[in-house]
Amino acid sequence: MTIDQTVADALDETITALTILDLNRLQTLEERISALAKYSIACSRGSLSSILAKKHLLELILKNCELNLATLHRLHRRDTRDQWAH
Repeated sequence: MTIDQTVADALDETITALTILDLNRLQTLEERISALAKYSIACSRGSLSSILAKKHLLELILKNCELNLATLHRLHRRDTRDQWAH
């Protein structure tokens, strides 16, 4: 498997794990990606656009997760505050 395919697969797996909120898989991927990051890698031009598209999708998913988490925190704070008001 080429480094390009390894990076693309890691991005695909990360997107899937985030989508289904699979924490164990995300932790495993973090270790795998950290190991890859230790090496200076270069992707071929042909696969670069595909990898960048996957990176962009991952960024959108992470942004949505961040927004959803902030909303859950606000709802939790409001619910907690309302419980003490009674």
